[in-house]
Amino acid sequence: MARRREVLQTLGAGATVALAGCSSGDGAGAAERTVTDGMGRTVAVPDRVERLVGVGPGALRQIAYLGATDRVVGVESEVGVGVTPYRLANPDLADRPVIGSAGPNAGGNTEAILGVDPDLIVFYGDPSRAETLQSQTDTPVLALDIVDIVDRESRATMFETWRLLGAVLDRGDRAETLIAFVEETIDDLAERTASIPDAEREDAYAGAISYKGAHGLATTRKRFAPFRWTGVDNVASDIDTDAPSVQIDPERLLAWDPATLFLAADNLDRARADLDDSTYASNDAIETGELYTLLPHASYHHNYGSILANATFVGKTVYPDRFADVRVAARADEIFEAMLGAPLIDDLREAYPAIERIDP
Repeated sequence: MARRREVLQTLGAGATVALAGCSSGDGAGAAERTVTDGMGRTVAVPDRVERLVGVGPGALRQIAYLGATDRVVGVESEVGVGVTPYRLANPDLADRPVIGSAGPNAGGNTEAILGVDPDLIVFYGDPSRAETLQSQTDTPVLALDIVDIVDRESRATMFETWRLLGAVLDRGDRAETLIAFVEETIDDLAERTASIPDAEREDAYAGAISYKGAHGLATTRKRFAPFRWTGVDNVASDIDTDAPSVQIDPERLLAWDPATLFLAADNLDRARADLDDSTYASNDAIETGELYTLLPHASYHHNYGSILANATFVGKTVYPDRFADVRVAARADEIFEAMLGAPLIDDLREAYPAIERIDP
């Protein structure tokens, strides 16, 4: 290994997740400062982070959103994850050394991480693994709280995550720009349908949504952001669960009989195999051909840019009069440029048959 550093000691826990948890070290020109990370851990981090890695679902994605991939010195192997927007926007990441395998329980390969000698490990996963990884590598581990952004409370959590990472990477202005864009985009979506009376709102179902792997038609979300933001009634919203992902019985989908079906394009083969079952033939959406595909909602955690693009497509599909001025592909490219610095919709649609109507 090119360099060895002294152990950067974690200093305890108990503080709330907040940007205010950042403070400089004592003395002029201190080489490190302390921050309170997304798991409530107090961590000593370098004043200037020049070399970093992301470990665990969504960690590297947040670095990409903050525009700091030029400092990434190693990446996880994402074989089986599929095509992700942040990788498309940063193709040079494929040339970085591999520091472990991706997966829902990814924790990084200690020896490989030591080999690239990062100043900081950005982490998402089990808190105990964060502590172990920090101890084994003698490198500060900044654990993030990465969540869905379906409602204001969860968005506030995610925004604080971006602010924390922005502060640590000296990308605070970028974090605020990112937050403002996401807020403005969601507000625009919601305002377009806010005046629709509850009795006149259309219903829909979203299926085949990945969660720690691929799933078929019967896997859905009780809280589905593209529906909530656009005033679409989610037929699955009455499910008695707090789980982020839920598997339903086919009979339940038949009973709901939604007017429109949206399917995640990364699992379209699985969904089509399910739709071939005559059980679903009487579904209203199938009979009327109201069947559409979405960009992958989640691939190694949430694809926030794709979720915003999906919401635009959902709104345009279900309430075309409210989105008459919107060109979905153009708006999707605006979203990806704002989030990741590159227009990606053509590349994503080349990888997935997404943002389109399909035959039953």
